[in-house]
Amino acid sequence: MTRSVQVISMRTWGELGNLLAGRTLAATLAAGLDDAEVTVVEAETLFPQFAEAGAAIRELVAARLPADEVWAGYLRLMTDFTDRLPAGLDDDPLPAATVDRLAPVADHFAQTKPDLVIGTKGVISRLSHAALRIADLPTPVVNYVTNEGLLRLPVHRAPHLPVHLVQFDRAKDYLVREHGYRPERVVPVGRLLAQAQAAQVFEGAAAGIGDADAVGAADPALTAAGTRILILSNRGGREYLAALERIARAHPEAALVFIAYNNPALAAEAAELLTALGRSAWQTFDRLAQGDYLRYLAWLHAADAPLFISKTGPNSMLEGLYFGVPQLLVRSGLPMEEWVGPFLAEHGVGRGFDRMEELVEVAVRWVGDPDELPRRRRRAMALARTLLDPDRARRQTVAAVAAVLDGVPLRIDEEETCSPE
Repeated sequence: MTRSVQVISMRTWGELGNLLAGRTLAATLAAGLDDAEVTVVEAETLFPQFAEAGAAIRELVAARLPADEVWAGYLRLMTDFTDRLPAGLDDDPLPAATVDRLAPVADHFAQTKPDLVIGTKGVISRLSHAALRIADLPTPVVNYVTNEGLLRLPVHRAPHLPVHLVQFDRAKDYLVREHGYRPERVVPVGRLLAQAQAAQVFEGAAAGIGDADAVGAADPALTAAGTRILILSNRGGREYLAALERIARAHPEAALVFIAYNNPALAAEAAELLTALGRSAWQTFDRLAQGDYLRYLAWLHAADAPLFISKTGPNSMLEGLYFGVPQLLVRSGLPMEEWVGPFLAEHGVGRGFDRMEELVEVAVRWVGDPDELPRRRRRAMALARTLLDPDRARRQTVAAVAAVLDGVPLRIDEEETCSPE
């Protein structure tokens, strides 16, 4: 008998990062569970208030405010959103007004009758759990935490849910120590990396994923240098152009790719700057299909001295680490990304900065030191083989979800972290 698994993710909160995590999880489960039909449902279609909050988040981030103002603004948005959630969302019994507000979500579950629901944000899991109770369905809810920074936000905290799948032991330790989660309910399963599921998930990913030669075939000059730099400006501004110019003047021997994501004007200005500086072999883009972006990460991976420069987005940071790339990241100000810079420093593979000017000073120094980037690359590669082992993460994630589907308690062991008792 085929069992139905619904993965519910946000499209509008962030740069599709949560939806990408949901699709990656769904592809992993579809490949690993023989008797399950796995579908991805966008949370905004069930609860339109998610889209309203997502629009406010996009407006805040698009304003390109200083990091401290972004931090304060995001916390205000989350407080406001929390205040507008149905009252007593986690209570038993639920208030009558909450039952009325969640009726469309409960109707969805009553019609589709899933055997398992997985929410990729805590607030999605909380809302789904309440709606399933209204629908009088015994369906379990798994809270799948794709960004440990979200655990710091009360709106995503849900200790009453039966299972929480987190990336790393540090996330479990935090929930148990600081918020009284029961240890047996929190299972570290590792990080599912988009690269491992690229062909099933990404635009432009039909062939050649992880193939640095695909970059070299298109841009032979990019493979001639042992030092390679990728700058990703995602909702960034002219400070990224200043970084580009400083690095170009200091290190003309390097090869560099500059991505001004969804900002054609910035990309065009970067191309003009590179032409004026005589760096015509360096490449600029205003958009790359995700598969092509992963190929450029593979291009970095093939270098003796690679460097990735961007903001403190956890998805791009972890994907870069999977490819063994040292990173220098500027603080975005989003509260759920505050852990990224310290994480890089803790493992000796990079640093986070409050200001781009500080980042560029370090970047110029690291690129100019023949030992610095190769040494940090070796550390990043070791991290990729252990903490970011995609095969182990797939096994652990599938085992955890299968155990919940089968109603089997979970236990944690040293070999696979999670397996049925």
